[in-house]
Amino acid sequence: TLRPKMADKTPSKEELDKFLQNVDDIESIIRGMASGDAEAQKKACEAADKKIGKIERRAPVDNTGVNRTVVNQKAFDELGRQQPPEPGTAGSGEMSQENFMAFIEKDAADRAERKKEQKKEATVLKDKGNEAFKAGDFQTAVDFYSQGLGKLKDFKELYTNRAQAYIKLGQYDEALSDCDWAMRCDEKYIKAYIHKGRALVGKKEYDKALETYLEALKIDPKQEKTVNAYIKDLKTARSVEEEEEKAKELFEKGDREAEGVVELIKRINQPDKPVIFYTGGLKLLTMFLKDCKEDKRSAQTLFRTCGGFELISDVAVISRCMRNPASLTREEIDMCESLLKVYREAVKTNEENMRHAMSVPDMPDILTNLLHTSKDADLSDACVAVLNELSQNPHGRTVVVTKFDTTRLMQGLLKFMNMGSTLSAANAIGTLNNLAIDKKFLMQFRECFEESVLPAFENIMTRCSEISVTVLPSCVSMVSNMAVDPVLRRCMSARSELWEACLQALDVCLSDQTKYEEVLEAMTGLIVNLTLKPSAVTQEPVVAVATVSKTHCLLDSPNSTIVQRCAGILSHILPISDDCVKICQDSAPSRLFSLLKDPVVQTVKYAMKALAACSRCSEAARRTIIQHDNRIETLRSLLQMEDDTLQANSSLCIGHLVNDKSLCASLYGTDIVMELLRHVADHKNSVVQQNCAIALATLVQEDRRHIDRLRELHGMGIIHDVMKHFK
Repeated sequence: TLRPKMADKTPSKEELDKFLQNVDDIESIIRGMASGDAEAQKKACEAADKKIGKIERRAPVDNTGVNRTVVNQKAFDELGRQQPPEPGTAGSGEMSQENFMAFIEKDAADRAERKKEQKKEATVLKDKGNEAFKAGDFQTAVDFYSQGLGKLKDFKELYTNRAQAYIKLGQYDEALSDCDWAMRCDEKYIKAYIHKGRALVGKKEYDKALETYLEALKIDPKQEKTVNAYIKDLKTARSVEEEEEKAKELFEKGDREAEGVVELIKRINQPDKPVIFYTGGLKLLTMFLKDCKEDKRSAQTLFRTCGGFELISDVAVISRCMRNPASLTREEIDMCESLLKVYREAVKTNEENMRHAMSVPDMPDILTNLLHTSKDADLSDACVAVLNELSQNPHGRTVVVTKFDTTRLMQGLLKFMNMGSTLSAANAIGTLNNLAIDKKFLMQFRECFEESVLPAFENIMTRCSEISVTVLPSCVSMVSNMAVDPVLRRCMSARSELWEACLQALDVCLSDQTKYEEVLEAMTGLIVNLTLKPSAVTQEPVVAVATVSKTHCLLDSPNSTIVQRCAGILSHILPISDDCVKICQDSAPSRLFSLLKDPVVQTVKYAMKALAACSRCSEAARRTIIQHDNRIETLRSLLQMEDDTLQANSSLCIGHLVNDKSLCASLYGTDIVMELLRHVADHKNSVVQQNCAIALATLVQEDRRHIDRLRELHGMGIIHDVMKHFK
């Protein structure tokens, strides 16, 4: 592959400083000559004469190394060809202020035009370098960035980009030099400080790196989150080095467990041995790591530093079998299973080992391929167990998301719901459930989610009676967690096949609520997420009615989580469907009213919203509420809570209820008028204001006695002023 030729030379610090000083001097002269102050103009002219004298005396300079910005000699030549001065003007040995200003302006314009063209050419090279960097070809990226700097030497982004490439290549001194150059171009350039810190971490100069990061924070405190993430990486790197030193000391002191790990790795890493030889060694190694009593962390560290993870590529027979798991002998399967078990012990709760393991060439592809092609249940179990171990740790999840083909990984894991052992199914779904917490993981599925994931899940839902109840809840929770992503949620909510499968599964769960209690928890959680925003499907009467008819009865469940989620489902669907209100108007309002006193605020909010929807169009619901509380003291107490949503829905519900004359009569003599009027006058939420104003107006219309109290409080004018702002 041909690589672009690197620039011949990087400018020295002295050259750049001198160049920048010249620019500053000329700008100072221009400002002085343009000044209205005669003394300032005189000093500027003297400085200009002195500067021009230096330029005329300067020897030719070899400018092949870097692209220098110099005073435009062509402008001088043109200036020299001008007409001789008129009598009384400055002599031929002097330059007038007007001529000098014209020269300076022309030179500045020429330099600006040249720099614009240089910036354009350098940007093209920068973009090529970025492409090479993304492709992992860091040396080519360095070459392109260097060529760009040959075009424009004060292009700070090129310095920091090249520094990043140098860091990837392990050339930390070169990276530090580039960061220093970027800082000379812009002393407050945060990226330069960040990458300088990274390079210092690479050199294991942790204290200097920390100082650099803290300096970046002083320059721009808004970058605290980013800088703290790098400081965390610094602490991790320092901790890793300390662990490696400790493990090395243990080994050198003759620690039995440390020596055992190192010796076993050496023995296994021998060519042309029988398969059973490698299997035995790997099993012993697993035992050492698992049963390590003194210092398991050091044993894991020695496994990493002594090439334990590289056994998959260094030992030919292991490499061949792990890369082609479809047609292995029983002995070969046992060997591969033993390797995966030792890997699981090595990465357990060890972030650095997780990172290192998945950085071994082709490791992610090998594991993913094994999921898809292995025909042995034990080998599949071992593979899924490794992935599950990774997914339980935030760092491990990041490793999986960045290193794996996540679509193919998910497809491989989902197949264990339909086949494979209960253990592998549980680990597979547990893995996906853990990964679904990661936002980047979810974003990667946006384009292929409907094609690659939902059909498999729908198949599971339609066959839920055949699926183990120990893994089914995790499967449903996994999809529910994915619904947190707004794009995926819209996709799911609008898919009629998914609704059909979920409602079918719900029927199975309702047939035996004791057996399927955990599944019902997960199912109601999923439906709460799917109904969060109305979609074309959820607004279809068939789907909405079926959902409400199957879930409203669960308000009587002894499981508080199921009750809360059912109230959430009703709060999402009832406000947009009068038909659904009719289905549950006889039984739901009573149970929803009792939930208004629930200790969990979210349950109360769900219940209040659903109750407000019921009271809007159902006389039966209104009667039920009034029977439970003939002075609506519960609703009035919610009106006083510091929660806009609760206040808006409780005032809305009160507005529906005060159409009842008997209720209005029973409210006479209470503080209802003052309670509502206070919110009309002072509340910052316009919805609460409007709902309370409507409730007050309805109250005084139904029972004219309340109008006297309203007048006492000067409420008529307040209501009028507020209501004129609403349509």
